[in-house]
Amino acid sequence: MESLIKYYKTHTKPLFYLTAFALPFFATLLLFAIRNIYPFGDITFLKKDMYQQYTPFFYEFYRKVKHGETLWYSWNAGLGTNFLAVIAYYLASPLNFLIVLFPEKFILEFMSYSVVIKTGLMGLTLSAYLSFHFKRYDPAMVFFSLCYSMSAFMAAYNWNIEWMDVLFIAPLTVLGLEKIMEDKSPLIYYLSLSYAIFTNYYLSIMLCIYLLLNFIILNIIRGFRISRLMNFSLFSLLSAASSAVLILPEYFALKFTTFTNIRFPTEIKFYLSPLDILTSHLPGVEPETGLEHYPNIYCGLLLIFLIFLYALNIRERTKERICYLSLLLFFILSFDINILNFIWHGLNYPDSLPARQGYLYTLLLVTIAYDAFLTIRSSKQNLFFLSLALSYVLIIVTAFFSDRERMDDLAKILTYIFALVIIILCLFYRSAPPKEHFPGNGQELMFRYVILFSLMLEIILNMYYTNNRTVRRDDYFSKYEDFKILNSEKIMADIDDDSPLSRADEVGRSVRNDSMMIDYPSLSFFSSTTNGLIIKYLNKYGFMNSRVFYLSDGATAVTSLLSGQKFIFVPSGRLCTSDDIAAPYKHSNGAALYEFNDFLPNGYVLRCNDLVRKKLFIPSEDAEKIIDSLIPSPNGEGSPIEAQNALMHDFNISGTALMSYGSTENGTVSRQGNSLTVNFSDACHLYAYNRSKTKAEVKINFSDGTSLGKVPINKYRYLVDLGYRGKGTNATFISEDKDDTELDIEFYRLNPSVINSFTSSVNRSERLRNIEIRDNELEGNIDMKTPGDFILSVPYEPGWTLFVDGKESHIDLFDGLWISTHLDKGKHDIRISFFPKGLRTGAFISLLSIIAAILALWYEGILRKRKARAATMSS
Repeated sequence: MESLIKYYKTHTKPLFYLTAFALPFFATLLLFAIRNIYPFGDITFLKKDMYQQYTPFFYEFYRKVKHGETLWYSWNAGLGTNFLAVIAYYLASPLNFLIVLFPEKFILEFMSYSVVIKTGLMGLTLSAYLSFHFKRYDPAMVFFSLCYSMSAFMAAYNWNIEWMDVLFIAPLTVLGLEKIMEDKSPLIYYLSLSYAIFTNYYLSIMLCIYLLLNFIILNIIRGFRISRLMNFSLFSLLSAASSAVLILPEYFALKFTTFTNIRFPTEIKFYLSPLDILTSHLPGVEPETGLEHYPNIYCGLLLIFLIFLYALNIRERTKERICYLSLLLFFILSFDINILNFIWHGLNYPDSLPARQGYLYTLLLVTIAYDAFLTIRSSKQNLFFLSLALSYVLIIVTAFFSDRERMDDLAKILTYIFALVIIILCLFYRSAPPKEHFPGNGQELMFRYVILFSLMLEIILNMYYTNNRTVRRDDYFSKYEDFKILNSEKIMADIDDDSPLSRADEVGRSVRNDSMMIDYPSLSFFSSTTNGLIIKYLNKYGFMNSRVFYLSDGATAVTSLLSGQKFIFVPSGRLCTSDDIAAPYKHSNGAALYEFNDFLPNGYVLRCNDLVRKKLFIPSEDAEKIIDSLIPSPNGEGSPIEAQNALMHDFNISGTALMSYGSTENGTVSRQGNSLTVNFSDACHLYAYNRSKTKAEVKINFSDGTSLGKVPINKYRYLVDLGYRGKGTNATFISEDKDDTELDIEFYRLNPSVINSFTSSVNRSERLRNIEIRDNELEGNIDMKTPGDFILSVPYEPGWTLFVDGKESHIDLFDGLWISTHLDKGKHDIRISFFPKGLRTGAFISLLSIIAAILALWYEGILRKRKARAATMSS
């Protein structure tokens, strides 16, 4: 041990930084190997949104960068979306461009192992901060940095790869702030904060709040100077402005989502009990990534003892300790109080993934704990023993009374063991005599590092225990090759039909953004940047949706038609139950591609009277009013069934598309306990609709032996497609709640002749021909026999410009969503082009800000040199 220390002292800086990176890097790599994560086995690093969102986003990003396309728009993101907004929210790390160096088949591995590297960088940057803050290079800092880089926050959220850059850069922003407070160059502060805001503005909101609080504390501790305030304010603003090239377009994109209404809380609510907060500091606690408010803030049991020691030594550096302990308390209150939680999360409540500011609490806690660690041997004996006793009792009592759902028996046993080990080792470390001929080492050194290695073991075990992965690589990509083959057939069919924008979706979809992986336009999308107009439109028509996603679940023959769907992908082992409206087109192994009998062109013409036109065609300037419910979406005031039938009637289509079906009176519907059964009295296509949410998920089984499994109509009100079934088939709805004896479900029968009549009337009219689609443009031509309303199967959002015969034309919204315009008789060239709103202005602001920052740094450097020369001369 002594020889290692001697070697370390002669190579301090390089070994310090190398070890700080290597320890969390290889610890994470070891866990990858133990967990059989590819290539050590067939398990993936996939979890939650990384499974559903990030991997498909990377596939789309990879293709665009590889092929030299613009990043402005994606046709494959559901119905189409502003892709720059997706990049700004999820993919803004400059390191992501390195993905082009890898084959497409290793995109998932690029993502997974970037987490390993960035975990190492978290250890490196926090060690660098601790070294600057405490003015030393202490190997113990490396172990404390592991408490940050492998904390419970990481165990819960390390799959959230868009956060990783902020997590590893955050310590450098605090380091830069402290440099400002020492009247040194603001360069590190400006560069690190700019990078954080650029890569993930959302987590950076919390970082900026933390920096402001820290700045206030440092002024209380070190004294106020106007020059420091000016540097802090100026370079904070320049950091934000330098990122305007992404932040401004993202602002306009988010303004067009359903997150736009900020409702500040009007009353105070408390989420957690003291036991809940204390339990969150213990190892083995189940990470919370759902709707509960438990913070993920464990970072080592030793740190609990050290916080007590830090607090009880209040007479040393009293002002500093009171300030930092107050900030810790403020964090704890923020986890518990709704108003503070709302402010920390950017004036919004997260739908899940609670206490996202927890990484900053961990950073602060680790810093304070290391400060206390340096005083274990020098602190007063009574304070030392009191800290040990209080922390041990607190840990044991908290573990004993903690909820079994959060902390199982094995986790409690490990907590008892590690708590006892810490107590014993700290006692030995404090009482160990130093070696006379090697001051400061000997047994003291041995026990110091035994404590640190024990801490490391505990942290790594917690990560292993709470950061499990189960998704097999072969399962995740099981459909990939077959769907790629079928998609190539789809593309050829689209070329033949002059419909390159025809959409498809999938039976039994497991990945919500699957279309971005396979490379086809679809009816499903999952992103926090989701177009609010689309959400309003699909909600009106009974699709499953929330503020952050929409799915094809809920589509009927009517809405599939209106949404431009032409094909259905059917995975191997699944059935297509739409034989009345679709037919098999191609097969690949067990997978199949079905084509709808009726579908609309990518660009078509509708004609209606002035009254209907006024209702159905809304000026694009009113788009945000629709999102904010200031004006209704056309036919949007009734049920989804009524909306679809009303639209058909608006165009004088005779008959009813979706007819009410079944009743208890005629025996087609029967109830028994928590179940409800509907009988197909003859071969037909039925849809089910729950006007009110059920008490629990409902399982749907058919008498022919097939099943839809569990459907979440307890969470969402949407149309459930029961499919086309033979005469005499029964569909039974069984609630998972045995007390749910009043299932409020209605049934509707499809009338295919209405769909055919509508399609025929449209296809008899003019259509867009010679269509070409590029990465952010679509163009074609049309020959109008008489004036009419031209409609493109492209959803509107800010950034679209429509050109008719080379001149910019006004955009209307057909049915509250689709880009449309009125055309006169004659031949017309049509082109639409997308350029993200705010990008030009944002780029200009960023350029000016970077130039201003360079000049400000140059001038600030001159002032510092003058002050230094003046100080030298005066001395």
